[in-house]
Amino acid sequence: MRTTIPALRYDCLEEEMEMAAQVWNHDDAGYEQWLASHPQGFMANTGRPVGGHYYKIHAATCPLPDRSKPETTDPRTGNRYLKVTGDTLEELEAWAKAMLGLTVNPDNYCKRCSPNAGS
Repeated sequence: MRTTIPALRYDCLEEEMEMAAQVWNHDDAGYEQWLASHPQGFMANTGRPVGGHYYKIHAATCPLPDRSKPETTDPRTGNRYLKVTGDTLEELEAWAKAMLGLTVNPDNYCKRCSPNAGS
């Protein structure tokens, strides 16, 4: 029997600003609903289990093709990757620092949708 973990919410205070990033783990429906309701937001792919150095940030509307495995349960949030979403780039950058010990650099941003172009 497979155990699944629901989407987790990480809230923390960083430089007097509340940071809230949502992690989507085995919850494609919730993740897709978040993307649809936050078209100005951002999402990041990170490997499973959390702790590696793979972290790629995209705009919520990124046109990259879907590389999920549709024949699996929760193909976007249930295989080798988790999704992290936030309304601002700062939320995703703070999550990467807190959870991965990673300082986001230009290589962590999608080259196709350029989510950091306005910053």
